[in-house]
Amino acid sequence: MDLRPLARPFLSCFIQSGETALFWHDNWTGLGPLIEITGANGPQVSGIALSSVVSQAIFEGEWTVTRGRHRVIQLLRACLPAQPPTLIHGSDDYFLWRTSADTVPSQFSASRTWKALHPTPATVPWYSSIWFKSGIPKHAFHAWVSVRGRLPTRDRLLNWGMSVPSTCLLCGLADESRDHIYFSCSYSRSVWDSFFTQTSFNQPYTFSEVIRWVHHSTPPGKIRTICKLVTQAVFYAIWNERNKRLHTSVARHPQLIIREIQIILKAKLYGMDQNVGNTKRISSVRPNPGDRYLHLWFQIFPS
Repeated sequence: MDLRPLARPFLSCFIQSGETALFWHDNWTGLGPLIEITGANGPQVSGIALSSVVSQAIFEGEWTVTRGRHRVIQLLRACLPAQPPTLIHGSDDYFLWRTSADTVPSQFSASRTWKALHPTPATVPWYSSIWFKSGIPKHAFHAWVSVRGRLPTRDRLLNWGMSVPSTCLLCGLADESRDHIYFSCSYSRSVWDSFFTQTSFNQPYTFSEVIRWVHHSTPPGKIRTICKLVTQAVFYAIWNERNKRLHTSVARHPQLIIREIQIILKAKLYGMDQNVGNTKRISSVRPNPGDRYLHLWFQIFPS
């Protein structure tokens, strides 16, 4: 009952006998409930009771609306069809669900109603760089938080009025911010360089540019997927190392982080190759070893 005002605009009533549809409260004209158009004085001025059904407002093929020049009466007549609907006695009026003014009324759909109540916003340009089919969920979630600027880096904590040091936990040479900790920091640069220095990719050095680069400047297909996985894994590992230093005061050498990323991604790529191989075996297509993710990995990132 609490949701009735929210649900009412979605309901469209279609007249058959006119003995079920409420004249004032149901949307049988396509304009919405008439009581919302005329206001509370509508029943009193028009002579049609508030609880009347549509058939009670029709007599001998004419509307029973009181004649006169009252503003409410004129408005009501303008909302009613010029000719009352032909009533089919013994047939029930029926209701259909309409999610928008430009859709055809049909049966209720929870998914379409949800989309009507919560319209999907425009896709952001970095969407496919963060969310893709083969991504590692925790890495993708961390990259999403990062791209939205929601990481609790020390520059943000200071802006919130918290009393914390401003220096980077990884290098201790500059103020900590998202872009610094991922790219300007000497610690993180050594991690990035271990993956991209020996490749032909010209990786940029700012966060927003990397998000665009990984989708638009890398080759499409499996190589692009690998670059996305590497990028998100490096983001996650650097932030994880930063938090470990904050909470345990234990610092690890960049080579340990690099080795950890390599192990995680090789295992991920091996699993992806297995899934592709199983699919091709089912379809009787012989897999090409050169198309394997791990094969491409060792070509791009020799280690």
